[in-house]
Amino acid sequence: MGEIGRYALLAAAIVALYGLVVSVLGLRWRHGGLLESARRAVTVWALLIALASAALFAAFLGRDFSVRFVAGASETTQSLFYTVAAFWGGHDGALLLWALILAGYMVAGVRGLRDYPDLQGPAVATLFVIAAFFSLLLASASNPFVPLIPPPPDGQGLNPLLRNPWMAAHPPTLYLGFVGMSVPFALVVAALVTGRLDDTWILLSRRWVILAWLFLTLGLLFGAKWSYVVLGWGGYWAWDPVENAAFMPWLTATAWLHSIQIQERRGMLATWNVALLLITFGLTIFGTFLVRSGVLSSIHAFAQSPIGYFFLAFLAVLLVGSFALLAWRWDLLHSRGTVESVISRETAFLANNLLFVSAAVVVFLGTIFPAITEATSGVKINVGPGYFNMVMVPIAVGILLLMGIGPLLPWRKATPEQLARNFTWPAAAAVLVAAGLAAGGVRSTGALLVFALVVFVGATIALEAARGTAVRTRRGEPLPVAVWRLLARNRRRYGGYTVHLGILLMLVGIAGSSAFATQSQALLRPGERFTAGRYTLEFIGLSGREEPGIDITTATVRVWAGARFLGTVRPERLFYRTQEQPMHHVTIRSSPREDLYVILSEWEPDGRAMIRVLIHPLVLWLWAGGFVIALGVVLAVLPETWRRPVPHPATAARGLPLSAQGTSGAP
Repeated sequence: MGEIGRYALLAAAIVALYGLVVSVLGLRWRHGGLLESARRAVTVWALLIALASAALFAAFLGRDFSVRFVAGASETTQSLFYTVAAFWGGHDGALLLWALILAGYMVAGVRGLRDYPDLQGPAVATLFVIAAFFSLLLASASNPFVPLIPPPPDGQGLNPLLRNPWMAAHPPTLYLGFVGMSVPFALVVAALVTGRLDDTWILLSRRWVILAWLFLTLGLLFGAKWSYVVLGWGGYWAWDPVENAAFMPWLTATAWLHSIQIQERRGMLATWNVALLLITFGLTIFGTFLVRSGVLSSIHAFAQSPIGYFFLAFLAVLLVGSFALLAWRWDLLHSRGTVESVISRETAFLANNLLFVSAAVVVFLGTIFPAITEATSGVKINVGPGYFNMVMVPIAVGILLLMGIGPLLPWRKATPEQLARNFTWPAAAAVLVAAGLAAGGVRSTGALLVFALVVFVGATIALEAARGTAVRTRRGEPLPVAVWRLLARNRRRYGGYTVHLGILLMLVGIAGSSAFATQSQALLRPGERFTAGRYTLEFIGLSGREEPGIDITTATVRVWAGARFLGTVRPERLFYRTQEQPMHHVTIRSSPREDLYVILSEWEPDGRAMIRVLIHPLVLWLWAGGFVIALGVVLAVLPETWRRPVPHPATAARGLPLSAQGTSGAP
């Protein structure tokens, strides 16, 4: 399998370079045959990457330890599930996964542009720039099929930290988000190359960005869940550099999804939208660089590798080239409308953009600050969570406030009567809830503010939906029919509102678990009890067992909430013999109210055990919010009667209005 994979990657690199050359020459010479050949090369390249991926999967399943990557990420005792997940358990396999996902996106993206040949040609050339870079890396410096001679009798096994279902899902999902930005990037480059900077590229890019944004969101949540259940510290976000690397393109993509509404409605912020999409894709490459360069320390990062600097050079070429195109086409991106009033939806969207971009800048500076200080002074000064929380919390509050204000402000200019009609009831609901929580004993100012704003935004969404439903019921439609038709005929709007509701649920979980979390621990003998919050825990004793390659120590603990017996929990410590690495296996009892998080920290030879307990209120709402966001995205991307982008008049018919010479013998 190693030879098949190596030859497939070498052939893929050749085809990618061929596709890049013929697509560029086809554009320069307006040669239809060359451009058609480039389109066919996309399919050939995708098949070769798929063949290499299949060869690597087969090597893992066949325990082929003559392949160095397989020997380093699997062992004979490893389960089938984690043997498959080991495909992306190291940077060579992860890069091949990157290329495999890119292959799927390229095939789908090029096919989706078949009615827009004027944009298709430059987009194919741009995608082949990306494909050629990854193909060359995979065929040379990061080849996952490097042989290991002589092959060992057993492999080293997957890093125990990665042996968790959430971590198995986290990299592929995050890569679907990272790589998903490649098609919109190619579209905006194509629009700049052709000068076709009307709304067509926006409409073609929108669904791609939404899907990539969803995968980024889920990837971040899966990573947070992994951190929560595996690392044993009880948290889900630590402002780790690699976490930040995935968060930054999420921020700029979110800004873009809001900003394009102004361009579509008022013909404004066209330059913003081009720049935001260029930056978003650049940040995905930057994130991949951080994971592989070893410049910054992170529990998520791969070992230091020189290929990180290839990514940095590639990123520089992409950004310089794309922003040079933006400067070249600057005059074509003038705004057709202007901001007519400070109190208007345009102003709210612009402020929203500024806040999201500011957040991305803050995270970027905090992430690279250790590298800057090391390069300038020789001393690496890390930036802790305190910096990020201090700066990001006010920005998040501002974004949350605009989330409620923006949709209810009219375009152009708001009158006092409109403001009173739209915001009286939501504001009153927010004040009443804040007062009620304060009277009920909530003393955290930050939590009160977040909960009040969540109610305010939720009320604005409910008010908007109620008004739309009322219009339909006045026409004689029954209430269930009115609600269904309102959603079905305004999927984009209410899909966005559903996403906002998911964000609100997540904020409830974040605020509750951050402001009200408590923890305690006790060293207990069998039969002893201790109290943590409203819970009483009784330590029964320790037991041990062995599984293939793993020694497991289990603590049995009974739990009561007041006088009510909740059951028995069994936190564990696992010791992986091959890697000589210990791991926590925490137990978590989740409810909408709170999580009870129990950890076996350590134990003594006489049978005593240190039991650590954390109580995290409202964490379940964080994970539930991710589910609601996914529902909102599905609703937003379903077809509806919005306007479809119109093919360029000169290329409305299928095929290229170019010379068809030289089509024989093309891939």
